[in-house]
Amino acid sequence: MRFGLKVNPAGWDDAAYWAGVAESAGFGGLWTGDNLRNPRDAAIPVHDGPTVISGWAATTTKIRVGLLIANMVFRHPTLLAKQATTLDHISGGRFDLGIGSGVWPTDHGMAGTPSWTARERTDRLAEFVAVVERLLSGDVSDHDGPYYPYTLAAMSPGTVQERLPLIVAANAPRALAVVAAHADGWVTFPGAAAEEEFYAKSVERVRLLDEGLGGRKIRRVLLAYGEIDPWASVDGFARLVDRYRNIGFDELVLYSPKEHQQAVFDQVITRLDSY
Repeated sequence: MRFGLKVNPAGWDDAAYWAGVAESAGFGGLWTGDNLRNPRDAAIPVHDGPTVISGWAATTTKIRVGLLIANMVFRHPTLLAKQATTLDHISGGRFDLGIGSGVWPTDHGMAGTPSWTARERTDRLAEFVAVVERLLSGDVSDHDGPYYPYTLAAMSPGTVQERLPLIVAANAPRALAVVAAHADGWVTFPGAAAEEEFYAKSVERVRLLDEGLGGRKIRRVLLAYGEIDPWASVDGFARLVDRYRNIGFDELVLYSPKEHQQAVFDQVITRLDSY
């Protein structure tokens, strides 16, 4: 099992502190989100995700850095492909790109983007991910899709990595098909679901994804939050790892601990390799 640490920093001092913790503890990835504001409480500080990543990319040396999850509500896929390439260069080839369709009304409201139906959201995700994949591969031919057309594209320089990893967020069957067609990894998360409900649905989602992949191997990432609390106890952390590893997950991304969770976090990271 691989482990990543996700941080939504209040400021750069906070971001730099957790980067140091993640790198010294042996986490494999350091992640942040991509929202313009906190969807529930506007007073909670939120910084621009790609800008935070650029800071981490320039000030760390070993750990991979990435966005979970780049929000397609805010930008055209050509812009995201260029941002990803730049972050790949700043990090020396240590950047991973997560892509998601966005769900919060606050995303649409602050970006000035009209709300989408569930069908349109998934249709957009399919086109968006396909465009990013083709641009990062060096295919700059014109594209006449219904949502994200473009002409005269150029991707110079190309990425440092031979293939920059694309990790797509998906829960519904049509979105899982996008993962199977284009992604190097899949990320899922419980949201507001109860843990037992999410676990049962994850078993089914893994099955559907396997059918679509036809034997191709990709990363399977669980973003743990909500009813999944990795820092409740040391024994609980071990059970969480075993439970989701047994149904096919190979990576857990864990939020940086709150004050009341710090003691368990400190114990777990001293033996992270043992998990």
